[in-house]
Order: sequence, then structure tokens, then C-alpha cells
Amino acid sequence: MKKRDMKDLLFKMLADILAGTDFRLKKSDDAFIRKITDGRQTIGLSLYDYNPEFVFSLVICIRLESVETIFHLFSGSPSPEYQAMSETTITQLEYFMAAPAEFSVTTEQDVAANGRVLSGVVRGKIVPFLDKLQDVKSLDIAVNRQVPGINSTQPPYGPMTSIILAHLAGNPDYDRLVARHRADLNLPPEMDYPFNHLVEYLDKLRSAGPVP
Repeated sequence: MKKRDMKDLLFKMLADILAGTDFRLKKSDDAFIRKITDGRQTIGLSLYDYNPEFVFSLVICIRLESVETIFHLFSGSPSPEYQAMSETTITQLEYFMAAPAEFSVTTEQDVAANGRVLSGVVRGKIVPFLDKLQDVKSLDIAVNRQVPGINSTQPPYGPMTSIILAHLAGNPDYDRLVARHRADLNLPPEMDYPFNHLVEYLDKLRSAGPVP
């Protein structure tokens, strides 16, 4: 089976699971996407071809435009086209499953069997998770106040998102979060580095008054 054929089988399986929700397939992104007031939510398909076997998983992403507008002042991303592709948080399927979160498939029957396993996870955990996380306050709690946090985005981008969320949500632990991320990054405050430039910018905003 070709990768394109397997991808189509997986899309059909996921479409059946997500029937009745607002998630819609966008094949060019290999993902099911739902628009929310401040951005979008994505259930993306990750698929690897190990001919004749395929291995797939899901990646769950949230993009809040209010966060990304600040983030891209310091991200170094070269163009609006690339900036529009970024995600505020990335959560791996492992967050929702005790069992291994990669699935091996070779046949249509394999896809159907794994679909039965995934159906309960997607409908019972992932969709409710996304239903709750649609604004900066709820996402700040999930990223900065839960253990473990939901965001697997690599440093320094994950820490940058963390403090932007804390700023926008009025999180009283903002200063502690900045200090913790600096320690994790082994980053002196005076270093010429995007995280530090972001902190300087947010500190100026914070001195001007609370976020409206």
C-alpha cells in the first residue's frame, strides 16, 4: 500500500470518529481543524512509512492569535506565511493515553482496529480537552499551573509561550515563571536572546497597567 492510500484510510477513520463535531479535514495540513474565537484547534496526523508497515500518531495543537501576535515580535520567523503556521501549544497523544501512543498499521483491517481504540480517547478525552481550552486564561492554567503542563513545544519557544500566556491571563506567578524558565534555559538576564527580549517587552507592558 502507498503512503497516500494509507493516509486516506486514516483520514476516513478519524472523520468517522469526529463526526458531529466542528472539526473539518484540511488535507494540505494533514489535520482536522476547528476555528475558535481567538484562533484554531488542530488534531493532526503524524504518519511514517516503513514499507510495508506504517506508524501513525496524533498531535493536538492550539493557536491563539493574541499570543502569537506577541510571540512573533521575537520569534525570528521570516515571513507572515510561516508565522501563520505556528502553534501556541503542542500536546502529544501520550498525554491522553497510558498505553503507547504510536500505532502500527499495514492493512485496512489494522486501521479499523486501531480506530476502535482511538475513538474513546478522541471523543472522551481530546475533544473535551479542547472544548475547555479556548482562551488565554484556560490555556494559562493548563500550561503554567498544571503538573504536568500540556505544552511539549521545545525551548525557547515553549517558555516564551508560557510567559506570554501568564502576562495576558494576569497570572500572579508571572515573575516566578520567568525566573524558572531562565534557570532551565541557563540564561543570564543580560544575554542577547529572544526570551530576554520578550521579557523586557512584557515588563514594559506590565508597568503600563493590567491587560484589558
